Amino acid sequence: MHIKVITCVVNRPGFIEIQLKSMKKHFQFDYEFIVFNDAKDFPDDTNGNNLLIKTQIENICNLNCVECINIPNEHHRDNKNAALRTADSVNYVLEYQRKHPGKYLVIDSDMFPIADYNIEKLEQFSAAIVLQERNNIGVKYFWNGLYYFDMTKMKDTELLDWSLSSGCDVGGSMQKCLYKTTNKHLPSCDVIRISNEQYIGYGIYYIRHFWSLTWDETEYPDNLQKPKLLDFLKNDERNQNNKFYCEIYDNAFLHYRNGANWDNVNENFYFDKHRELYKKLKEVLELENI
Repeated sequence: MHIKVITCVVNRPGFIEIQLKSMKKHFQFDYEFIVFNDAKDFPDDTNGNNLLIKTQIENICNLNCVECINIPNEHHRDNKNAALRTADSVNYVLEYQRKHPGKYLVIDSDMFPIADYNIEKLEQFSAAIVLQERNNIGVKYFWNGLYYFDMTKMKDTELLDWSLSSGCDVGGSMQKCLYKTTNKHLPSCDVIRISNEQYIGYGIYYIRHFWSLTWDETEYPDNLQKPKLLDFLKNDERNQNNKFYCEIYDNAFLHYRNGANWDNVNENFYFDKHRELYKKLKEVLELENI
């Protein structure tokens, strides 16, 4: 089973190396890693006016023999809406998937495998998704940070659209495809989270997930025998009310969060703190010798 693993990188070039090492450690299947480069070559709040990041991403990919595809984003220069910019970029990836039908696992730029992943469990499905919902308007849709699409099996692919919709963020327009595929017979996000059973239906595998600041040590997956990781989660300065800021998906992926610098932290934070973070993450994920 050959999989194309895709990530979109904006402002954290160092995370590419960590993803490569963690995939090498935990992906025991045939895969090809592709980086879509969404870094800006113009001054921007999110990149601290650093115009070198785009080239840094290209260089890291070249050094590691990874295909790097630059996303056209000059039109984002005057667009300060992070959600709109993200939707536009991931729709560019979607067009690539349509033109090159195959099996795709897409992970956020700050998403790292932390356990051996059985990709074969997804082979029977046309898609594996993280289900989001907006209870105030009764809408459910896909999250763009982690998903599996088999473009050779999916129907109504013309309805796939990562654009925003009323009351929703990136991927809100995915409700059209989701509702047609499932006839609106969808599980509750809370049920997916608390159950140890796989939730499936209409060719879709629903990915179990722990949202940021809603979970703690009592829900830490039993299969993750990683004391360093648990210690890292517990001592994250971004935690609130003893709830973890980082997220875990499918008991196998760590989502560090803020890989694109969507909250516009200052330049010193980017260059100083994240240099230390890369070193820490490699230690926590036990990647030093890989």
